Amino acid sequence: MTLLKQLHDQLQTVASPERKASAEAYFKNAVVFIGASAPQTEQIFKDFLPTLKTIPIEARFSLGISLLDQDFFELQSLGTMVLHRDSKKFAQDSLEILEPILDRRATNWGTADTIAGRILRYRLPDAKDRAQITAWSLQTNPWKRRLACVAFVNEARKGLYAEEIRKVVPAALALDHRFAQLGAGWLLRERWRAAPTEVEDYLKQEGVNMRREALRYAIEKMPKDKQQWFLSYCK
Repeated sequence: MTLLKQLHDQLQTVASPERKASAEAYFKNAVVFIGASAPQTEQIFKDFLPTLKTIPIEARFSLGISLLDQDFFELQSLGTMVLHRDSKKFAQDSLEILEPILDRRATNWGTADTIAGRILRYRLPDAKDRAQITAWSLQTNPWKRRLACVAFVNEARKGLYAEEIRKVVPAALALDHRFAQLGAGWLLRERWRAAPTEVEDYLKQEGVNMRREALRYAIEKMPKDKQQWFLSYCK
């Protein structure tokens, strides 16, 4: 039995039809679920961890990629957990291997954001990978533009990667796509913590062109009076 099949079977043993139906309805049937809960999936990974540690890093990477390229969200989640452990140690061509899988699988906010936060974020210190992630913001695929934004979210609040953030945000906002724009709004919200004047000046120029929902994301951490000002100014 392959490790992938083993993990799939373990998920099946804890799955419920009711949880599957509820999760798929929440994602408006854009994602297929087995029916295991997030805590159950995490426990399966914890139980699998001793076995994972015995596998060479190249095989762990292959397993993570294979899991990520499955239909079921829970298997994709296990894939991100596997890849997360070694995300700082990947070979130089790792994003080239990962990218076509992103094109196939990162087509919903749940999968895209998990990959961005657990994998892509940790590749940013590598200049080559950081440039590649930034370049995704120019692709026509709106989910790649969201990925390019969300990958920088955790570092934006620290004031890091300002140059790249200034590129990926307008690229995401250039599309009239809800989740691409929400990714940009989320990133602006975190960038505001480090550079409030810069973000506020940007919103004074571009906020009127943003989806209202994305603008609300961007101003969420501001004082209430400032939020109201932007909502009125950007009508």
